[in-house]
Amino acid sequence: MINAAIVGIGNWGQLLVTSVRNSESIKFTKGSTRTKSKAAEFCNTNGIELVDDYDGLLADPSIDAIVLATPHTQHVSQVIAAAEAGKHVFAEKPYTLSKSDTETALMAVKKAGVKTAVGLNRRFAPNFQKLKTMIQDGTLGAPIQIEGHFSANLALKDAWRSDPSESPAGGMTSLGIHIVDAFINMFGPVSEVRAYSKSLVTSYNIDDTTRILFEFANGRTGYFGSVTGTSTLTYLRVFGTGGWASVNNANELTFAPLGGQPETENWDGYLHPALKTIGAGLEAFAADIEGGASFLVSPDQILHGVAVLDAIFRSIDSGNAEVP
Repeated sequence: MINAAIVGIGNWGQLLVTSVRNSESIKFTKGSTRTKSKAAEFCNTNGIELVDDYDGLLADPSIDAIVLATPHTQHVSQVIAAAEAGKHVFAEKPYTLSKSDTETALMAVKKAGVKTAVGLNRRFAPNFQKLKTMIQDGTLGAPIQIEGHFSANLALKDAWRSDPSESPAGGMTSLGIHIVDAFINMFGPVSEVRAYSKSLVTSYNIDDTTRILFEFANGRTGYFGSVTGTSTLTYLRVFGTGGWASVNNANELTFAPLGGQPETENWDGYLHPALKTIGAGLEAFAADIEGGASFLVSPDQILHGVAVLDAIFRSIDSGNAEVP
């Protein structure tokens, strides 16, 4: 059993804790957060001891792993501090906000000999996993193009995610990074991006519309769109010479074979917030710590995902195509 500490006990931090409440491989025993009074009742209900600060958790010999659900800009220093304290560390997506910060953090992890993971829970959704299998086993024929979309209402006026420094390019750090990771997982390394992002109608500070064109190292192409001022919509589609397949949310997959009729498969228990995928990610992290299978998102993929995100930010600023 891995004893973990949760850092940042807001809405998402509480989902992380709840997702492994009955786990036999990882449990949260301690935590820290900015405003203890807001998390006190939740922590009391879930048997979590609230400590005064992060340093207190790092100095605690009973803690094996740190799980970060804190603002993105804090991650690099927190990952480094955890690694130097000999703690395994799980950071919520996108890990950090720049390629250089991610390189620095991963170097500290490697030097310390600890494990690290990132909160990209869509990797653990059964429909996303089946789509990758369909690409690998030739069901879709030769893959040609991938497209994705992730929209939601992010009008969180009092939340840190409404700060442009924490959420550059609109919903890319909270929503779009899931699709970027799926693109990398399905189609391989990205060689170039051309991105556009702006605010059209919403009153909060982050962009409300983002669109991106992708070129992959293998010559394939992709495109992505996100709107942060509408109702929730998530899909990922792959087009191949054998037909197309589309995953919707975390629970549905439709396959339309060439010359045939579309058929849809559904999985129970994976509607938003898809706690099963969140818990599966934490349990996979625990298994990696215990010497089991490596975490599904490798350190190299963590770095490449953030490098692609970094290139997206630069492309928006420059108006040009940028290389990760």
